[in-house]
Order: sequence, then structure tokens, then C-alpha cells
Amino acid sequence: MTTTTLQPTKTNRSSFARVPAAFRLQFAVPWSFIWLPIGIFLLAWALGTGIGFLIDSQMADRIPAEEPLSAIGAAQAPIWYLAFMAAYTASHTFPFSVALSYSRRVYLIGTYLTFAVVSVGYGLIAMLAFWIERLTDGFGRHVYVVGAPFLDDVGGMLGVGAFGAVVTLFFMCFGFFWAILYRRVSIPVLWVVILSVIVVILGLVAMVTLNEWWPNVGLWFVDQTAFTLAGWGLLATVLLGGLNYWLIRKATVS
Repeated sequence: MTTTTLQPTKTNRSSFARVPAAFRLQFAVPWSFIWLPIGIFLLAWALGTGIGFLIDSQMADRIPAEEPLSAIGAAQAPIWYLAFMAAYTASHTFPFSVALSYSRRVYLIGTYLTFAVVSVGYGLIAMLAFWIERLTDGFGRHVYVVGAPFLDDVGGMLGVGAFGAVVTLFFMCFGFFWAILYRRVSIPVLWVVILSVIVVILGLVAMVTLNEWWPNVGLWFVDQTAFTLAGWGLLATVLLGGLNYWLIRKATVS
């Protein structure tokens, strides 16, 4: 009599099973994508509000309810930091992910999920700041950073959150693009790309100026809402994300 030993069948594990690990890799240092962006937002918010109060103190005849002050530019500060951190991510965690045998696709999906979560977080914080400013009537003096009354015409609190999240996501992908491009091409080619982008932008500005299209451009923006602008921004982000995937497939690790 012969006996046979049944061997357990080995199932192939999907490579996508490592996506959560690639996602957690970006939060190995929580300060980078959580606490520092929050701190920068709060600092920029306080600074913008402080500048508003300083201007208010110099306008003795100002009627706050009729002449609200807005320092909306201060809300940009964490976005530029996150764009830099996205580039830093491509420069530092990408080689580490390769050492951990993550595929480029898995790493990129995990990184994109990180960018998406952080961007949504920025949108939610912006909405919370909007709500606080409106609840307090601009801290009692109609001084606003993210809750300016004119924003009601383009989407209000939800519009601010949606637009802020998409803009943050776009610039994070944009910062990631330059770092991955640096790993894909030589320094001279990188500079050629940078100069080409500058030339294209200047060319577009010159074309619009020479053809006197600026009024049309202004009217187009006037016709948009925060949600439609977020839609256009999301489309640009998806295209940029596809370009990043094409670049990272052949990016070198050194």
C-alpha cells in the first residue's frame, strides 16, 4: 500500500496587499505629514488674522460689517510646505521602498493615498477655520482668512474645503513630479524641462496679452465656482499623476 502526502496549496499573494504598508511608510515620522502641516496652518491663520487686526487698528472710520478684511493668502502656507514634503518623499522614501522590495506601482499607490488623505485633511481644517470665523463674525471685527463673505458666491464652506483639498493634492503631485523627474533624467535634461516650462508659461502670458484676452480670462474665472475650479484642478492632478507613474517606472535609485 502506498500513501500520499497532500501538500497545502500555496496561494499567490496579490502585490496590492502591500499597499497599506506603503501607505504607512509615509507616516513613519508623523511630524512630516500631520503635525507640522497643522502647526503651519495655525501659525499662518494667526498671522493673517493678526495682520487683519493691525490694518483694522489703522482704519478708525472702518465699519466692520460693511468693510470686511480678508487675508486669504495666508492659507497658502501649508500647501507650499506639503509640496516640498512630497518632493522630499520621492527623494527619500522611494529608495527605501525599493529596498523593502515594494514594486513601483505599489509604492506610488500608497504615496497617492497619503497625498489624498493629507489633502482631505487640509480641506477639513480649512472648513473648520471657515466655520469659526463665520461663527465669531471674523473674531468680532470681520477679519477673515478663509471665511471671507465673498466666498459665499462661489461655494461657501464646502467650496473652500473642496477647492483647498484639490489644490493641495495637485501641488503635492507637482512637487513629487520634479523629484521623480530628477531620478529619471540627467541634470542637464532636468534644467531643459524647467526652462521649457518657464518658456511655455511666458509664451502663454504673451499670447494672451498680445491678443487682449485678459478680459475673457477674467470672465471665465468669474463664471466658475469653487466646485468647478476643483473639478478642473482634479483633472490636471489625474493627468499629472499618470505622468508620475510613467516616470517612476524607469526611475533609478542611487
